[in-house]
Amino acid sequence: MRIVIDTRNMAQSGGTGIATYARTLSNACEESGFSVGWLNAHRSDTRGMPGSFRRFGRSFKGRRRLLPAGSDYEVDDLYRTAVSRYRTFSKVTILENDVPPDIMHWSCPLPLHWKGAANIVTIHDLIPLLHPTLAPTVYGNIKKFLQDCCDNATAVVTVSDAVRADILAHLGISADKVVNLSQAVSFDAELLMAAVTAEPICPEGGFLYFGILERRKNLARLIRAHGQSGSQRPLTLIGRDGHGGDEIRAERARHPEPERVRIIPWASRESLVKAIQMSRAVVFPSLAEGFGLPIVEAMLLGTPVLTSRGHATEEVAGGAALLVDPLSTQALVRGLKDLGENDALIDRMKIEGARRAASFSVEAYGERLAAFYRSIATS
Repeated sequence: MRIVIDTRNMAQSGGTGIATYARTLSNACEESGFSVGWLNAHRSDTRGMPGSFRRFGRSFKGRRRLLPAGSDYEVDDLYRTAVSRYRTFSKVTILENDVPPDIMHWSCPLPLHWKGAANIVTIHDLIPLLHPTLAPTVYGNIKKFLQDCCDNATAVVTVSDAVRADILAHLGISADKVVNLSQAVSFDAELLMAAVTAEPICPEGGFLYFGILERRKNLARLIRAHGQSGSQRPLTLIGRDGHGGDEIRAERARHPEPERVRIIPWASRESLVKAIQMSRAVVFPSLAEGFGLPIVEAMLLGTPVLTSRGHATEEVAGGAALLVDPLSTQALVRGLKDLGENDALIDRMKIEGARRAASFSVEAYGERLAAFYRSIATS
């Protein structure tokens, strides 16, 4: 069976959760014996104003022909052109070639459809639809866009039961078309060895957040709670600025001891792993998530987690994290105090977290994914 995966998010600076998802998807496919290829889109001829005009001109083309490159496929500026076409005409771009793969797995909703292949689309969350102030979108009518992606798909994959329920409730898709395959989380031995000798980038025994610094991660309230808690354990935020990042920096300036809140815009993967292992706890009080990858990553590395009560974060935590009301500053204050002062709680959470993280093994994920692909191929 031949599987192709898009590269839409693979080149973004600092990486993304969707890029991690796509790489994990590829690894699981290969472990299951499937042939895996990538759908690459070059951007070399679309820089500057001339490139913008070329992209707009291409957006009139409803079909794009793919060129094979070994096991991969290539086409110029595919993703941005397809988005431009959909924003202008509300039409999906059709991909064609002489021998399509068995399955084209889109790692996120895109206005693209590969003719002749079983198109699978992963929807990680409905945050732009359900919480528009937390995650702006390039699409004017996000609900129509998501419905169009789903209508053109053979099946829709998601990553938590909470998001599956959202999809069924808000997009009107048949329940038998939507499946939760969850996610896999792992760290290879080479990365863990590199982390041992990596230079520390944050103080040992502090609180750590890692991910994009954006409004939906609730970091301004977290910083406020940290200041009110009086904790002498520092708070480190690792990640690039996103939507609402200025609000986070403004709250840091209001902290009673702003020097105790450190913001690091980027870290290598090995340095990040070391930072997680050195931390007292990872704090992830997000207002909206489809899964919450840092929750499981921290647990897998033996670090306790504070996260939000309700929806996907509580589901993924599985009773092994300290849950708080993310809208309550005082709940966050109490959570930080508990984690900062209660050694017995920390010891218990390390054990429970490791047990919970085992539920997201690559092996289990690969078995679910392989069974799903085979059911699609035989349907």
